[in-house]
Amino acid sequence: MNAHSNNPTDRDRPAVADRVSAATDDYYRQFQAVSATRPTTDAERAERAEQLAMICARTAGWWRVLTTGTRGDSTVHRVYRHAAIAAECQERDRARFWRDLAADWRARAEQRPTSDAAGALSNWHELGVSA
Repeated sequence: MNAHSNNPTDRDRPAVADRVSAATDDYYRQFQAVSATRPTTDAERAERAEQLAMICARTAGWWRVLTTGTRGDSTVHRVYRHAAIAAECQERDRARFWRDLAADWRARAEQRPTSDAAGALSNWHELGVSA
Protein backbone atom coordinates (compact mmCIF):
# COMPACT_ATOMS: atom_id res chain seq x y z
CA MET A 1 0.00 0.00 0.00
CA ASN A 2 1.23 3.47 -0.83
CA ALA A 3 1.31 5.35 2.49
CA HIS A 4 1.80 8.76 0.85
CA SER A 5 -1.44 8.91 -1.12
CA ASN A 6 -5.08 9.46 -0.31
CA ASN A 7 -6.22 8.57 -3.81
CA PRO A 8 -8.26 5.33 -3.59
CA THR A 9 -6.71 3.94 -6.78
CA ASP A 10 -3.18 4.53 -5.44
CA ARG A 11 -3.91 2.87 -2.09
CA ASP A 12 -4.37 -0.47 -3.81
CA ARG A 13 -1.01 -0.26 -5.60
CA PRO A 14 2.30 -1.27 -4.05
CA ALA A 15 4.83 1.45 -3.29
CA VAL A 16 7.00 2.46 -6.24
CA ALA A 17 10.06 0.71 -4.80
CA ASP A 18 8.12 -2.55 -4.49
CA ARG A 19 6.89 -2.31 -8.09
CA VAL A 20 10.37 -1.53 -9.39
CA SER A 21 11.89 -4.34 -7.35
CA ALA A 22 9.40 -6.87 -8.69
CA ALA A 23 9.88 -5.70 -12.28
CA THR A 24 13.68 -5.60 -12.18
CA ASP A 25 13.77 -9.02 -10.49
CA ASP A 26 11.60 -10.39 -13.30
CA TYR A 27 13.81 -8.81 -15.98
CA TYR A 28 16.92 -10.18 -14.24
CA ARG A 29 15.43 -13.69 -14.49
CA GLN A 30 14.53 -13.10 -18.14
CA PHE A 31 18.06 -11.84 -18.87
CA GLN A 32 19.56 -14.93 -17.24
CA ALA A 33 17.26 -17.25 -19.20
CA VAL A 34 18.03 -15.61 -22.56
CA SER A 35 21.75 -15.46 -21.71
CA ALA A 36 21.73 -19.19 -21.07
CA THR A 37 20.60 -19.94 -24.62
CA ARG A 38 23.25 -21.03 -27.08
CA PRO A 39 22.37 -19.85 -30.59
CA THR A 40 24.15 -21.61 -33.42
CA THR A 41 23.63 -19.24 -36.35
CA ASP A 42 24.39 -15.57 -36.85
CA ALA A 43 20.66 -14.83 -37.23
CA GLU A 44 19.92 -16.60 -33.93
CA ARG A 45 22.76 -14.67 -32.27
CA ALA A 46 21.24 -11.42 -33.58
CA GLU A 47 17.83 -12.38 -32.22
CA ARG A 48 19.31 -13.26 -28.83
CA ALA A 49 21.18 -9.93 -28.66
CA GLU A 50 17.97 -8.08 -29.64
CA GLN A 51 16.10 -9.80 -26.81
CA LEU A 52 18.85 -8.90 -24.33
CA ALA A 53 18.80 -5.29 -25.55
CA MET A 54 15.05 -5.08 -24.98
CA ILE A 55 15.33 -6.53 -21.49
CA CYS A 56 18.06 -4.01 -20.58
CA ALA A 57 16.04 -1.12 -22.03
CA ARG A 58 12.97 -2.13 -20.04
CA THR A 59 15.05 -2.49 -16.90
CA ALA A 60 16.43 1.02 -17.45
CA GLY A 61 12.87 2.25 -17.71
CA TRP A 62 11.98 0.77 -14.35
CA TRP A 63 14.99 2.43 -12.73
CA ARG A 64 13.70 5.70 -14.19
CA VAL A 65 10.29 5.00 -12.64
CA LEU A 66 12.02 4.68 -9.26
CA THR A 67 13.95 7.92 -9.74
CA THR A 68 10.83 9.79 -10.82
CA GLY A 69 8.61 8.19 -8.20
CA THR A 70 10.86 9.15 -5.30
CA ARG A 71 11.79 12.63 -6.51
CA GLY A 72 9.55 14.52 -4.08
CA ASP A 73 9.79 12.02 -1.22
CA SER A 74 11.91 13.50 1.57
CA THR A 75 12.07 10.12 3.30
CA VAL A 76 14.27 8.74 0.50
CA HIS A 77 17.92 9.65 0.96
CA ARG A 78 19.50 11.24 -2.11
CA VAL A 79 22.16 8.53 -2.28
CA TYR A 80 19.41 6.05 -3.21
CA ARG A 81 18.17 8.34 -5.99
CA HIS A 82 21.75 8.71 -7.23
CA ALA A 83 22.12 4.91 -7.21
CA ALA A 84 18.88 4.56 -9.18
CA ILE A 85 20.12 7.11 -11.74
CA ALA A 86 23.42 5.20 -12.05
CA ALA A 87 21.53 1.92 -12.49
CA GLU A 88 19.34 3.47 -15.20
CA CYS A 89 22.42 4.77 -17.06
CA GLN A 90 24.15 1.40 -16.79
CA GLU A 91 21.13 -0.46 -18.16
CA ARG A 92 20.79 2.06 -21.01
CA ASP A 93 24.46 1.47 -21.87
CA ARG A 94 23.95 -2.29 -21.73
CA ALA A 95 20.92 -1.98 -24.02
CA ARG A 96 23.00 0.04 -26.50
CA PHE A 97 25.77 -2.59 -26.38
CA TRP A 98 23.33 -5.42 -27.12
CA ARG A 99 21.61 -3.42 -29.91
CA ASP A 100 24.97 -2.74 -31.55
CA LEU A 101 25.95 -6.39 -31.20
CA ALA A 102 22.61 -7.48 -32.67
CA ALA A 103 23.19 -5.19 -35.65
CA ASP A 104 26.60 -6.76 -36.22
CA TRP A 105 25.24 -10.31 -35.98
CA ARG A 106 22.38 -9.35 -38.32
CA ALA A 107 24.92 -7.93 -40.80
CA ARG A 108 26.94 -11.14 -40.63
CA ALA A 109 23.80 -13.21 -41.20
CA GLU A 110 23.03 -11.08 -44.27
CA GLN A 111 26.68 -11.19 -45.39
CA ARG A 112 27.08 -7.43 -45.08
CA PRO A 113 30.11 -5.73 -43.49
CA THR A 114 29.86 -5.34 -39.74
CA SER A 115 30.75 -2.18 -37.87
CA ASP A 116 34.26 -1.29 -36.80
CA ALA A 117 32.98 -1.28 -33.21
CA ALA A 118 32.44 -5.01 -33.39
CA GLY A 119 36.15 -5.64 -33.06
CA ALA A 120 36.66 -9.40 -33.04
CA LEU A 121 33.25 -9.93 -34.61
CA SER A 122 34.15 -7.86 -37.65
CA ASN A 123 33.84 -9.87 -40.85
CA TRP A 124 35.21 -7.27 -43.24
CA HIS A 125 38.20 -9.44 -44.07
CA GLU A 126 35.97 -12.44 -44.78
CA LEU A 127 33.98 -10.35 -47.24
CA GLY A 128 37.04 -8.89 -48.94
CA VAL A 129 36.12 -5.37 -47.84
CA SER A 130 38.86 -3.00 -46.74
CA ALA A 131 38.32 -0.32 -44.12
